[in-house]
Amino acid sequence: MRKFKDLTLLIVLLFALSLVVTACGQSTPAAKDKEEKPKAEEPKQEAKEESYEFIVGHTGTEGNSVYIFFDEFKKLVEEKTNGRIKFEMHPAGELGGDKQLVESLQLGTIDIGSAASNNMAGFTDAYLFGDLPYIYKSREGMHKVFNGEIGKKLGDQVLNDVGNKVLTYIDVGGFRLLANTKRPLKTPVDTKGIKLRSTASPLSSALLKAWGASPTPIGWAETYTSVQQGVVDGLHLHPVWLALNGYGEIIKYATEVKAASNVHVVQMNKNVWDKLPQDLQEKLLEAAYEARDIANKADADNEEKFKQDLQKQGVEIYSPTEEEYQQWREKGMSIWPQFENKFDKAFLEQVLDVQ
Repeated sequence: MRKFKDLTLLIVLLFALSLVVTACGQSTPAAKDKEEKPKAEEPKQEAKEESYEFIVGHTGTEGNSVYIFFDEFKKLVEEKTNGRIKFEMHPAGELGGDKQLVESLQLGTIDIGSAASNNMAGFTDAYLFGDLPYIYKSREGMHKVFNGEIGKKLGDQVLNDVGNKVLTYIDVGGFRLLANTKRPLKTPVDTKGIKLRSTASPLSSALLKAWGASPTPIGWAETYTSVQQGVVDGLHLHPVWLALNGYGEIIKYATEVKAASNVHVVQMNKNVWDKLPQDLQEKLLEAAYEARDIANKADADNEEKFKQDLQKQGVEIYSPTEEEYQQWREKGMSIWPQFENKFDKAFLEQVLDVQ
């Protein structure tokens, strides 16, 4: 009888234990809700916008269009980018002349710089056409050439030939004066025996030779000393550069031959440009165009002022008569056939037509 009771008690205990195990294996509604409730996402931290500081080199001195451009460019870029882009400025040839600046841009030792279009001849023939005497009719005509589709095509060629990104172009003083230390030059005949500094452009040398002078290629950084010491007797240069660089102290005569002008090509290291996000690229170009317009206006306003400054320093500026001017023009344009194989005739027609 006792064995039966013990067996019955064991069965009851096993049954109770099975109920407990089953209950433990089931989740309560509250527990289930707690398990299925998705975790709240942690707030994402906004990525910090990257900032940049660019080394900028140029040959402009205070008061001329190149200096004005870069001064305005710096202000506009920092304003438009809310300080994400800053410039470390090196003006007045601190980092070298045009040739050295272009080379530094290629090497990446500077980020932004500029060079006169005629001094780009050692790197590309993109701007060689601009040294053709009397290719430009006026300042306004030059703006139509460089600030439109032609300017963009030239920039593409520079990117291909030199490896630098062209940002914009700056006026640099209008038409050049033929200045010297020896005597008044009323007609081309008067240049015989005069040694004149030429640029790196073969057209520059050919033009001076066509007028009867003896061309001597000299880099910009060495030009003043060369004129001062008599290595050359003069140069073909814009009034702004003559005035602001002290040539009024050593030059005695200048003639308004109105044969040539050029621009400064503002450039940027391509790798640095490519690393910039698109929004900063757009702001950089926007600032460049605005600074260009400010600098060009100042350049036009100051052209006559700089001529007057030279005259106050004792420089005699001669304006040829119409007959004398035609002699300068005919001699100058006589070199065109020498370089006809260098230019696409259709391109030259486009340059002339757009003006």
